[in-house]
Amino acid sequence: MIGRVIKKMAVHNGVFHSDEVFGVAMMKGLYPEIEVVRTRKEEVLATCDVVADVGEGRYDHHQMDKELREDGIPYCAFGLLWRDFGKDYVTKFCPHLKEEEQETLSKKVADEFIIQIDAGDNGIALNNFESPVTTLSQIVSSYMPLQQETHTVDEAFMEAVAFAEHYLSRLVMRFGEYYKSVYYMEEALQSQPIQETHLLLLTESVKWKDLLLEQDPEGHVWFVVFQDIAGSYRVQTVPKEKDSFEARVDLPVAWGALRDEALSELTGIEDCIFCHPNLFICGNETEEGALKMAALAVEEAKSQGK
Repeated sequence: MIGRVIKKMAVHNGVFHSDEVFGVAMMKGLYPEIEVVRTRKEEVLATCDVVADVGEGRYDHHQMDKELREDGIPYCAFGLLWRDFGKDYVTKFCPHLKEEEQETLSKKVADEFIIQIDAGDNGIALNNFESPVTTLSQIVSSYMPLQQETHTVDEAFMEAVAFAEHYLSRLVMRFGEYYKSVYYMEEALQSQPIQETHLLLLTESVKWKDLLLEQDPEGHVWFVVFQDIAGSYRVQTVPKEKDSFEARVDLPVAWGALRDEALSELTGIEDCIFCHPNLFICGNETEEGALKMAALAVEEAKSQGK
């Protein structure tokens, strides 16, 4: 699809929704110079390379015989566009991925994100909450002009598209980071003596819990050391299984709720910051200090018969 020349795109005018807003955002991501017109006039629609959410064509979903996703939910216009152009979008924003990974990521975006818009724009409720929840559709609708504002609906539409462009590109790139994290975790586990030390040092920021459980099913790693967003270092326990609060090994009981000098004095390690009372995470100002805390926690666990 990416080789196709697309210069002009049409969606309907009037009130806008997340469906056509995100559809236009995706196409602008692929074709930054694309002209976008908002109209229902058939003579104008006929001049466009892509027509979405209007006109009863390939990317409209208002016909009686709607096209359905594999899960039975009808496509919205954005879903139909993603079906045809999603792989190209992923390729553009995640060029480092292998082709099969790009295919998988495109499907992941459809199944975990676009499904919400597919369902919502077709009047299907996926989630029922007792408390009010702000939806993506409500956020997009908030861009509609207020009564006291002077800018037009078309101007507001393009403001909403700019938001959607930013959100969609970051969502795809964040999903794409998963594969980078997979490769990093594989290398880290293979290059560090985890069977002897029972600790893993992460020098890059990765979402490690699920990956570690997948790649270390034998449970060799008890503690993970990493730098937090504020610049200090953390030692964190590894859960026994996904979404579990029970750890493979807890931090030493004597450390619980201690802070600063009290924790440093007990451990004999300088620059300690804290230990959570639930014994799943502790901190130190330096990488060296955090590694010492992790090693000491391993020794304590072994002395307790782990």
